Amino acid sequence: MKTLVFEDSSKLYFSSDQHFGHSNIIRYCNRPFSTVEEMDRTIIDNWNSVIKENDIVFILGDFCWRLGDKQILWYLNQLTGNKILILGNHDKNEKVFIKHGITVYDGFINIRVKDSDNKEEYQRLTLCHYPMLSWYQSHRGAWQLFGHMHNATLKPLKENIEGGDEVSDFLKTEYKYSDKIRFDQYDVGVDGNSFKPISYNEIKKIISWKN
Repeated sequence: MKTLVFEDSSKLYFSSDQHFGHSNIIRYCNRPFSTVEEMDRTIIDNWNSVIKENDIVFILGDFCWRLGDKQILWYLNQLTGNKILILGNHDKNEKVFIKHGITVYDGFINIRVKDSDNKEEYQRLTLCHYPMLSWYQSHRGAWQLFGHMHNATLKPLKENIEGGDEVSDFLKTEYKYSDKIRFDQYDVGVDGNSFKPISYNEIKKIISWKN
């Protein structure tokens, strides 16, 4: 697979699991919103407060939930920046993204980011909707970014792992594997990142701290 190369790390951002239009995700993931309209508007406003027109945002899957073409286009048009989508398990209508001029990848993509702190001048990353056990150059310092696990909701489940109606079976299952995540992996989903995209430089600080 071709590796994408980025020379300006300050313009590079990542996000996933917006679940636009998905009212039940509020309950499943304990999101702090009363309605799906409030959730969607908050995520849109947060995105636009961070992302400038020339920035690049990798969306690591699950952008929306069972929306039609016109609805998907409406959400895309609300968001600033240049968007690249890596398909998640809920992204069923990739053609509308492509028609809108958005590059779409199915599976994963490897990228390199110019970084003066890296001895090889570039930091390698593998981007996928799902966390991976191993990835390209992981033994040589490459990072792996993912979504899917809705990270912010996992920690509270420890005390209530048997759950109730407010805790989805999905998250109870994912919790069992959350301790397998390595220091050089990071969940870029909105749940764990204040419902906004996170920058390459912020991720770099977090991974450096974890290491």
